[in-house]
Parts: sequence; C-alpha cells; structure tokens
Amino acid sequence: MILTPTGLDQQRVTIEFSANSPDIPHIYVAGPGSPHRYNDSSLCIWYPLDPPEQRWTWRDGGTALAGHICAHLIRESWWRKTDEWVGDEAPHPQPEPPQRPDPAQWTPQ
Repeated sequence: MILTPTGLDQQRVTIEFSANSPDIPHIYVAGPGSPHRYNDSSLCIWYPLDPPEQRWTWRDGGTALAGHICAHLIRESWWRKTDEWVGDEAPHPQPEPPQRPDPAQWTPQ
C-alpha cells in the first residue's frame, strides 16, 4: 500500500495480519528508527494489550488503520526534527513485538 501522510513523501507500507490475531497488524515502513518502533522495525502505534477502545481493531476498517499509520509517520517525522514525541505515550515498557504471522499457517477465507 502507498500512503502520503500530510507534509511527507509517499510511503510504501506493508501490513501483515495473522489469522489467529487479526486485530494486531504488523506494520512496516522503510525509514530510520524511532522510540516507537519494535526491534524488527515494525511500527509501535499502540500497546497491543490495551483494551480495544484504545487501539485499532478489525471492525474499525482499513481507512481507520491507514489514518493511524499516517498519524504515526507524521509523529515520527516531528520527533526526528525536534526530539519531541507529539501525542499520547503509554506509561509502560515497550513490549516485545507481537509474533509475526506465519504464512504457512494462514487459512483462506
């Protein structure tokens, strides 16, 4: 998918879903790291163990997910320029990234 966050260049985004955890997407965008990326470079947009009302879920739809991704990329860009993270940050240690989906275990839908 290609997204163009306001004020930024086009970004190629890869989103992976697991059949076992469809509400926890793994989102990858090329670029330098930030305090809100996991060790595997995927975006840490929200704490995966937060209640559904505080994070994206499948029912929110693709447009809402794209909006979360764009907002995150804009925050990263601002952080790189100012060393200030704009927006809420969870007061807990960064969790390990959720387990990546195994394509061999995907089930057709």
